[in-house]
Amino acid sequence: MLWGNSHNRKPARTVATGVAAVLFLAAAPAAADPVPDFRPEQWGLQSIDTQQLWEETQGQGVTVGMPGFAVDEEHPDVDGNVTVDTEFGSDGDTETGTAAASLVAGHGHGFDADAGVLGVAPRAELLVLPTDKSLPSAIRRAIDSDVQVILLPETDGSVNLTNATRDAADAGILVVGPAGGEEYPDVLAVGGVDENGELVDGSPDAEEIDLLAPGADLVAAGPDLGQEEVTGAEYAAAMAAGAAALLRAAYPQLFPDQIRSALVDGAQQGTDGLPSLHLPTAQAQAEGAAQNTQLVDGILENREEQDAPVPVWVWLLVIGAVLVLGIAMVVLWVRRSTKDPYGVQAERELEEAEIARERAATAPPATRRKGGRRRKR
Repeated sequence: MLWGNSHNRKPARTVATGVAAVLFLAAAPAAADPVPDFRPEQWGLQSIDTQQLWEETQGQGVTVGMPGFAVDEEHPDVDGNVTVDTEFGSDGDTETGTAAASLVAGHGHGFDADAGVLGVAPRAELLVLPTDKSLPSAIRRAIDSDVQVILLPETDGSVNLTNATRDAADAGILVVGPAGGEEYPDVLAVGGVDENGELVDGSPDAEEIDLLAPGADLVAAGPDLGQEEVTGAEYAAAMAAGAAALLRAAYPQLFPDQIRSALVDGAQQGTDGLPSLHLPTAQAQAEGAAQNTQLVDGILENREEQDAPVPVWVWLLVIGAVLVLGIAMVVLWVRRSTKDPYGVQAERELEEAEIARERAATAPPATRRKGGRRRKR
């Protein structure tokens, strides 16, 4: 479900350098791969308790597709995490896209990454596919690129995404988008709330929202390689997409509907009784589902079914036949190699044949006895 929403942007709030440094030193553990610290001004990360999952994963190994977005890949808060595919276009609202990208997978910058914006999944990868008129095609390109999560932009509803989003779900991808407008059953529709848990201005009715997430006054990557504060359901969806990336990284055996259920059923109660994103309880929900699910990546499992794999019993039969044949060949070789290995028997047979020839040559000739018995008369 997508909707058009006005975005409120303003310069990011500043925090006293001394306070930020103290909080950073207290939050960052001494480790080879340190867990990112919380930025005091990034209330969204704290409200959903992101750092509890960072102890286990920061989204590494997961790619979030962003069809329909344009991103400044040189921004220091997302540099290195972004791949841009311009097959379907190269223009777009870079300011909105860069802000959303940083909320998903911003990694900060500066010494020890102690400055800039952190996203919910700071080590996830982003596949950005800018487009204006070919959003379904861009979605399918993201599917073919094996992304695990897709974040949709706000649209004006002029393009129907039902088939494309269904294809994504069938491929094992969780699709996340801002709530409102057209309803798509395969899209997790996210509404935004402020620090007090209240819906942002212009939010749709509660029945059009599947999940709430921080979506007001969020510090994000801004223009001119700086930062800004943004408000809107599109940014709340970016926070939810980052949360989905963390769960996908921690539990790769879960399918899209299981990740979606973990986010929704593992949420806390928010305004109007709606589920509000909370990562520790979502993780507990996902862990419970994972205990009953075979550890096989959903995408790979679907592909194996499509490729009609050889049954296991056939493989066992073939392997058994190869083993039997191999053993028979080894036994035959051993017998041949161990039969008269030094040639003694062959030599003895030659000697006996030679002796027989010599005896035959020196033996006197046989004589025939003349005469016979007389016959009586």
